[in-house]
Parts: sequence; structure tokens; C-alpha cells
Amino acid sequence: MHGIAIKAGTIQEIEKKLFSQPISDLIGKLSYDQRLERVWQLVERCHIDSDLSLEKAAKFSGVSKNHLNYLLRQTTAFTFHQLLTRYRLLQAMYMMKSKNYSLLEIALQSGFGSLSAFERNFSTVIGATPLHFRRTGGIAENFGIFDET
Repeated sequence: MHGIAIKAGTIQEIEKKLFSQPISDLIGKLSYDQRLERVWQLVERCHIDSDLSLEKAAKFSGVSKNHLNYLLRQTTAFTFHQLLTRYRLLQAMYMMKSKNYSLLEIALQSGFGSLSAFERNFSTVIGATPLHFRRTGGIAENFGIFDET
């Protein structure tokens, strides 16, 4: 049986798993609408803030909450919350490559308000717990984001 192992060139595959496309493509789509581009910049700058919300993003972009989610779904297929969560997970996965951070530190520094919120979101999107992901060094067939070795 073949294992699945993380390789140096799989960042784009991780992005595709999380966003259904490379981030560069996603940013390109968002840049066609100045309001959405501003929302993406807010996510990049403020994803660490566990209080970042749809309401704050809507105010920042100058549209209503419902309209912002409508625009995001039309452009990316994700709501604001889904986009923010996936961006936080991407940041967490970068941090997980380093053994210098505990899972609690990763959870908090990537914007999740608690370890349980991080674990729940990670498991839902990735299909495994962060602890399992870390213990296997990224080796797990059900991640669906790694190359076969």
C-alpha cells in the first residue's frame, strides 16, 4: 500500500484542496471587484483576529452582509466565513510544518479562538485531525492533497 507524503512542491495542491484553485487564481478573480479585493486584503491582514466577522468585512467593503456573501459566492463559491476559515487553515498548515509550535499556538496564531475550533474546522475541511496530520508528517491517504510516494 502506498502512503501519501507531503512534498516541497505541494503548497499549490494544498491551496487547491482548500480553495478549489491556487490562491493566485483566487486573488485574480477577487481583484476584478474592488470591494472583494479589499475584503481579501482584510482577511490577509486580520485573519489572526478571532473576532473578524462578516459584519466587519461588510462594513470595510461598503456593502451589506448579504450582498458581500452573494458577491463572494458568485466569484469564489465560498461565503466570507468559509473563505476566512480556509485561509486560517492554510496559515495553520504552514505553521504545522515546524515542530516549534504547539497545536494550541498554531490555533491561536492562525486566528481560531480556541484549540477545539481549530480541530473541528481542520477535521471538517481536511478530513483528519491536526494531531494526526502532524504525527504522520502529512502522510495519510484521506487528505487528498499530497502526492503518492
